[in-house]
Amino acid sequence: MVVLAPAAIADSANDNRPQSGNGGTYDYCLFPHTCAKSSRLREGRMMRAGVIGGSLGGLTAALVLRDQGWEVDVLERSPNPLEGRGTGIVVHPSTVRYLVERAGKWIGDIGLQAHKLQYLDTDGSIVDEQPCAYRFASYFELYRGLLDAFGTERYHLSNELAHLVNRGDAAMLSLTDGQTLAADLVVCADGIRSTGRRIMVPDAQPRYAGYLAWRGTVDIDQLSGRSASILLDAFTYRILPRGHLLSYPIPGPSGSVLFNWLWYQNIAPGDRLTDLLTDRNGVRAELTVAPGSVQTRHVEQLYAMADADLPAPLAEVIQQTPEPFIQVIVDLEVPRMAFGRSCLIGDAAFALRPHIGVGTAKAADDAWQLGTALLGVTAQHVPDRLKGWETQQVSVARRALQRARTAGRSLQDGTWRVGEQPPFGLLVPGDSVLPVAL
Repeated sequence: MVVLAPAAIADSANDNRPQSGNGGTYDYCLFPHTCAKSSRLREGRMMRAGVIGGSLGGLTAALVLRDQGWEVDVLERSPNPLEGRGTGIVVHPSTVRYLVERAGKWIGDIGLQAHKLQYLDTDGSIVDEQPCAYRFASYFELYRGLLDAFGTERYHLSNELAHLVNRGDAAMLSLTDGQTLAADLVVCADGIRSTGRRIMVPDAQPRYAGYLAWRGTVDIDQLSGRSASILLDAFTYRILPRGHLLSYPIPGPSGSVLFNWLWYQNIAPGDRLTDLLTDRNGVRAELTVAPGSVQTRHVEQLYAMADADLPAPLAEVIQQTPEPFIQVIVDLEVPRMAFGRSCLIGDAAFALRPHIGVGTAKAADDAWQLGTALLGVTAQHVPDRLKGWETQQVSVARRALQRARTAGRSLQDGTWRVGEQPPFGLLVPGDSVLPVAL
């Protein structure tokens, strides 16, 4: 257990960086292995932050705060790095801002660009085509880029939050392994299954939107030359009477190209939904049936539906995907994001339907705006700064949530028109467009 003595902390105007002289001292640290380093800073006062969740939003928050002089530890409940999570991501300026501005990446090396938006007809012909300037990345490349920038020394796997209490002088955390920690700030970036949200806003729960998405990726080499040529370099829609499908290319391992796809299907609550969400071990999933866990008969039914209902290039993409998985589409929102010295960011606060393509961008924007709000702050004033940040970010999230719901209803009820532009964007539709140079 970590020894805490927050009462020994004294505020100063420069609390967010090491000092010399007669500044305030502290006698606590987030993790035992960092105490030696901390003791060398007793002459000064370094602000401490604990970030719960080590995915894209959590890493962005950790990096932004560390760059401002905070001492930051990331607590990730998974025992393994998150490299296998997720598939394709619509790249938004906020999502890649850290990599481009501070990690030396060039936007042209992140993801793959789609130069055209196209709609396919029943026979596989292109019924509508327009130029576009979206980029699509894989979760792996964004996660690995941010983790490389942060490093692994203070990125702690197998550390799961159990309890969180906000006091006047510190936020107190307890982990499931019995550790007790303290920080000036706790950022809960632990996703849609957030323990931080469960503690601070227990009534906020995901609500099923009435449909789910079959998802997967397939290597370009697994497709016929005709299908690959139609889908490569394009963001492709297929609008169906009660649902829709989309596909786009993303980078794969070792320079390969994958096609990421999502097929949204209306499934009413009831026995059929329960059956689809029951995995091969008989366990009912809440939000995701992971790759390799979907019952074989459901995968076979998916392949048959693709053959019957989809144009040949998209049917081939699905039928060549070895382990499609299921994502339940939900709405989630909280009335508040700030609680004393703690806050919720990203999907821990607002889970947006995927249709506007800014789930990761929202988390990254929360993190960047948090950094802006806390510039030059002293420990005493962290709660006040969080309140101002909360007002702005809740408003942004609510507007995005409504746009995502509206797009989802249109796409799933048959009112979406062939040729419509995708509503990708965080603040307004279209702000996900990425020029080569940011």
